[in-house]
Amino acid sequence: MEKKVRSTCPFCGVGCGIVLHTRDNRITWVDDDPANPSSRGMLCVKGRFGVPFVEHPDRLTTPLIRREGRLQPATWDEALNHVAEQLLRFRGAFGSFASAKATNEDAFVQQKFVRLVMGTNNIDHCTRLCHSPSVEAMLEQLGSGATSNSYTDYEDASCLVLVGCDPGSNHPVIASRMRSALDNRGTRLVIVNPRRIDLAERADVFLQPLPGTDVALFNGLARCILDEGLEDREFIQQRTEGFAAWRAAVEEHTVEEYAGAAGVDPEALRQAARLYARPPARRGLPASERPGSCLVWGMGITQHSHGTDNARSLINLALLAGQLGRPGCGISPLRGQNNVQGCGDAGCIPDSLPGYQPYTDDAAALFEETWGAGIPRKPGMKATDMVERIASGEIRAMYIVGENPLLSEPNLAHAASLFRQLEFLVVQDLFLHETAELAHVVLPACSFAEKDGTFTNSERRVQRIRPAIPRIGQSRPDWEIIADLARRMAPRVGIDPRQFAYGSAEEVFAELARLTPQLRGMSYERLDREGGIQWPCPTPDHPGTRFLYADRFPRGLGKFVPVRQSRAAAELPDNEFPLVLNTGRVLYHWHGGTITRRVAALVEQMHEVPLAIHPRDAAELGIAEGDAVVVRSRRGRMTASAVVTDAVRPGSVFVPFVKLQESAANFLTNNVYDEPSRIPEYKVCAVRVEKKRPRPREVTGATPTAWRGT
Repeated sequence: MEKKVRSTCPFCGVGCGIVLHTRDNRITWVDDDPANPSSRGMLCVKGRFGVPFVEHPDRLTTPLIRREGRLQPATWDEALNHVAEQLLRFRGAFGSFASAKATNEDAFVQQKFVRLVMGTNNIDHCTRLCHSPSVEAMLEQLGSGATSNSYTDYEDASCLVLVGCDPGSNHPVIASRMRSALDNRGTRLVIVNPRRIDLAERADVFLQPLPGTDVALFNGLARCILDEGLEDREFIQQRTEGFAAWRAAVEEHTVEEYAGAAGVDPEALRQAARLYARPPARRGLPASERPGSCLVWGMGITQHSHGTDNARSLINLALLAGQLGRPGCGISPLRGQNNVQGCGDAGCIPDSLPGYQPYTDDAAALFEETWGAGIPRKPGMKATDMVERIASGEIRAMYIVGENPLLSEPNLAHAASLFRQLEFLVVQDLFLHETAELAHVVLPACSFAEKDGTFTNSERRVQRIRPAIPRIGQSRPDWEIIADLARRMAPRVGIDPRQFAYGSAEEVFAELARLTPQLRGMSYERLDREGGIQWPCPTPDHPGTRFLYADRFPRGLGKFVPVRQSRAAAELPDNEFPLVLNTGRVLYHWHGGTITRRVAALVEQMHEVPLAIHPRDAAELGIAEGDAVVVRSRRGRMTASAVVTDAVRPGSVFVPFVKLQESAANFLTNNVYDEPSRIPEYKVCAVRVEKKRPRPREVTGATPTAWRGT
């Protein structure tokens, strides 16, 4: 029998609507959903062709327990009873990673288990590795850690400023909506990126700064705005604080000095500042509306040892120009994974409860009353700290759901040595990936196509997923597995097991919504009837919120925070390692590739890791297009295929962090961390490159032109 099921794409944070077509309980093809307000009938190559991972023969179908040194099949009762007995031994030395690929319901039950049963706030997820500096800075300066505007504001903006991101590869549907604005409305475009991305050819201004000089560049933009009197004085006076101290810090250097530090042309810097602060009105803008600018950034801003300062410098710019709280403007940290926004909203972060509510008596009281027990008030460890503190014995057991840290952590050799020291490791996922291979117990989870739930996308839109096919093997939804485990452990720690007696994902969502003010007006019935809804949505009759900060900031006044350029990176080139490595993503793979390496159509498009190198550096090293090269850092090595292109600056190379043919950029990256976010410095480290062996110039499945930045 054939059927169609409306759902949400499981890849990036855009949250595109998809329609899963099935026949005889198998997915036959994936179509777009024109009714979805985020994607409007568009899909990228991953959304349209990347779903076959769901039915890949590598899927885990039964629980596994390590016996006599080998992972061997077990029943659910055997596995969960064993996990329960073991985890009870490690209360007080336990940490958990949640999954930004799982649902809001999965995340909510996991954080409740960690806090209520394990008695700790040691829970985190991959926001720590992508946008935790953005969240830290936005909470500090605005009081909310989410994107302020909607995708429709990109089309309504008079200027788009894209910083440290490549929407054409990472968020292709958003890139399509941006191109529509350029083509149809005359929207201006400023791009800031150390690598020339494909959208740069459409830019009015393209700034290609030296790696690690973001604060200098954005303080330079601010100095331009101040020098030319382009600041929004009314907005600053009425809605901000800290302006005088911040201005004094910015005026310590001239525009020329800032431009010199960042390695950009000062006149181009001035032109970018004018376009952002006072853009010419786009075509069709009503005369009553002020032209707005959207400031959009990615992990090129955050994944630095000064990532939080980078994000602060961007928010300072938005406050200075008054580009917040109106249609067609705002700040947008583009979220990487399909539910990284929702995983944080649901409480899978160590320093706040669901809804970013603090551990204060008044906020915690509602949770304790609902859950019938006390919860810990001390903030937990962040993900990167959990890993590092395995060495000291502060973390002795971990429960990892839907994440593969032995692909995503920096300095993989170091990370692997730490994970091998764990006394007990539980991994719950779809595949037996690198981390699962070290586990003591592996639990098989369902994919998005086999369960009910919700995802929250980068524009704060909560959307439904629905089961299209039966569960693969004995796999179960993440929330169901965790709730079953919790019921087995709860009586031993004085918790009522009925706290985890959920009958459906809908019941879980209802509890999440009751406890989370910005979701309180949502329900499955309403989401099914109306489609996705953007939070905050505090009441059942509230329509949802297109943009934030129309009248006030959650913290009251927006806060200017002085920031100054520090050392560009913890590790810079020298004679032994003379090149700067930059990392990122590619169109045909998703993050580390755990899923997309199991989609033949995507692997055919890119089956080996490319390394982009400038022609001057390639000539000096005797490297030609398509040559196999070896890349080394102080921490490891990898092989790659050379792509000779002037899209990167001389002295810099670019490698995507997907793992292909046992090569991955994170064998090279540096495990040093930003404060206070504790994000690793993925974007800058020192490497050397050498030719491995000659190889043909024509390579099947070679890197597409779009990736090369032409």
